[in-house]
Amino acid sequence: MNEKAVTEEKSLFWHRMKLLGLIGIFLLPFIAGWLALYVFELKPESGNYGSLVQPVKKVAWPAMKSLDGQVYQDGFGRKWSFILISRDRCSQVCRSNLFYMRQIRTLLGRDAQRLQNIYISATGIDDDLSGFLKEYPDLLVFDRFSNESLLSQFRVDEISEDIGSTPRLYLVDPDQNYMM
Repeated sequence: MNEKAVTEEKSLFWHRMKLLGLIGIFLLPFIAGWLALYVFELKPESGNYGSLVQPVKKVAWPAMKSLDGQVYQDGFGRKWSFILISRDRCSQVCRSNLFYMRQIRTLLGRDAQRLQNIYISATGIDDDLSGFLKEYPDLLVFDRFSNESLLSQFRVDEISEDIGSTPRLYLVDPDQNYMM
């Protein structure tokens, strides 16, 4: 073998190594991700901010009249309902929950029409709150509503305090089942 053939062989070998290294650089993230997920079972942590009600409870809605005068007999139609119940005046926590309700509905994008926000207050709506609620045109508001049979349906065993004493968010599905 002559010297030129040996040099070409070495050169060809290094070119192949460079090509394999380049391919390896692009394949390495996929291989590492697959190993992390399936071999080492590294799962990202998730956090839940609510609890599903087990078993699911069917809500028996009484006749309710909203601030705009519309009467609701057996729930609120075939939509998911995000409900905020408050026994006292709407505090800062209540107002921030109303804001979160609006933001969640906005984040749903084109599915936003499948969710309706509902605010049930045991006290009347004062002028300050009335001005605040003008920023929420899609919110159904029920004031001076203190039906204990309705409020008791939202009781969960883990929570010992009265329903509505702290403004909490509740989720009711289109079949009127209390979910979360």
